[in-house]
Amino acid sequence: MIKNCIIYRYSEKFKDKWEIDKNKIEQSNLKDCLEKAKGLPKPKIKALTEIARNEKILLEEERDELYVFGVSCEFRVPKLLAAGASPFVPVNYKIWLRKENSTVVTFDAGRRLSGVGITLLAYATTGDPFSIEHLKLDKSDFIKLKNWLLANDGHIRRITLQKIEHKDMKFKQIVLSANQLENSDLFLQLLNSSQVITNMSFLTSPLNASNRPLCCRINYWGGLTIYTPNLLDSEISELLKIFETLFQGDVR
Repeated sequence: MIKNCIIYRYSEKFKDKWEIDKNKIEQSNLKDCLEKAKGLPKPKIKALTEIARNEKILLEEERDELYVFGVSCEFRVPKLLAAGASPFVPVNYKIWLRKENSTVVTFDAGRRLSGVGITLLAYATTGDPFSIEHLKLDKSDFIKLKNWLLANDGHIRRITLQKIEHKDMKFKQIVLSANQLENSDLFLQLLNSSQVITNMSFLTSPLNASNRPLCCRINYWGGLTIYTPNLLDSEISELLKIFETLFQGDVR
């Protein structure tokens, strides 16, 4: 089964200042977050209150390396899919908070739905509903990932490049796909001449946790899809550790 994740981190101001208080977590709600919010970000929480209700976050488990939270709410479905009188459906998903590097990950929840749990967690752990931010990658971050993959017997399978100048031509976007793109001279040429990388699909080397590789895709806004079936929590943790090492400080 495909695992869809979104990677976040606490902002620089809060990365070493968050605290776990079970009561604060259980009491966290969007209404209080909206009252706390100030300035330009306030409409973002207002928008969340219009798509989610009866929201709740609970601390479900503490492990050696991370906390596991459960998020539940009634979520407004798109109008085209809504049936009957109520456009809201009950949903639930998990959030991980890794202790060492303050990495936060939502599982199998889209960007808007993830925003509900992330806002609740941020408010409960710091008092600031905007203290957790998307991991955002620029071209230099994707180059770090490419270099790590090639140094560790991984492979690049797909990449989306934007703003490319190649042989007196300017391209808005080029998508390259092959089992081992790293062996292509064209890939290297276009990579060097592009200004932006928006996503990369890749195959890792066999992980220590399972002795098998993971097939993944990561987007510049922190979206991560793992295609390898029967995924283990230990595999996800090992992959996140790799990202933490490569992308330290890349919250924008």
